[in-house]
Amino acid sequence: NNIMIGAFHKPLLCLLLLYCFHGSIAFTLHPLARQSASQLQTQTQTLTRTPSSSVPTRLTTRLFAKSGKKKKKPTDSTMCVNRSARRNYEILETLTAGISLKGTEVKSIRDGKMTIVDGWVKPDKNGRSCTLMNVHIGKHSMSGEYFQHEERRPRDLLLHKSEARRLLQKTEKQAGLTIVPLKVFLNDDNRIKVQIALCRGKNVRDKRADIKDREVKRDMGRIIKNFRI
Repeated sequence: NNIMIGAFHKPLLCLLLLYCFHGSIAFTLHPLARQSASQLQTQTQTLTRTPSSSVPTRLTTRLFAKSGKKKKKPTDSTMCVNRSARRNYEILETLTAGISLKGTEVKSIRDGKMTIVDGWVKPDKNGRSCTLMNVHIGKHSMSGEYFQHEERRPRDLLLHKSEARRLLQKTEKQAGLTIVPLKVFLNDDNRIKVQIALCRGKNVRDKRADIKDREVKRDMGRIIKNFRI
C-alpha cells in the first residue's frame, strides 16, 4: 500500500511544483515590464510593415516639407539706362558704385525722373573720391520747396580710395578716356547703385563697323532660326 501511495503521489508532486513555478514567474513579471514588451512587439510589427529605406520617415518629411521663406521672384530693378553710351563709346571697364542722395532725390528716382545721358564722372585731384556731374533728377511733386533739391547738383559717388585713385591714373595717363554712367539700378538690399564705365570715344569709322557687325549677327540669327530642325 505504501508503494502504491508513493507512486500515486509522485505525479501530483510534479504538477504542484510546475504550478508553483509558473505562478512565481507570473508574479515576478511587473505590469510595466509587460507594457514594454507589448510596445516592442508593436514596433517590430510597424518596422516589418513599412518599406525598407535608408532615410527615416521623419527625415523625409523634413526634407520634402515646404519651407516658410518664399523665394523672391527675379525682377528688373533698373531705374535708368544710358543708351547712347554704348553707341558713342567703347567700354573698357565697368564698376558699380553707391551714390550720395537726399530724400527727395530718392523719391524722384523711384518715380522715374532721372536722366543720365549727359552725365559724366569727375575724379578728385587727390584721387580720394569721384563725383557724378550733370545728371538731372527732377523735383519731387509731393514735397515742399524748402525740402527740394537742386536738379543738376554734383553728387558724390561712394567708392574706395584705391578705385578712385586707379580711375584718376588711367584718365590722366591715357588721352581720350572718360568715365560715364551706364545705368542706375536697385541692388538686393533695395539701395540705389550706379554702374559707371571707363570708356574711349568712337569715331565715325568705329560706329560704322559696329553697325555692320550688328547687322551680320542679326542676319545669322534669322538664318539659324529659319533652318532649325
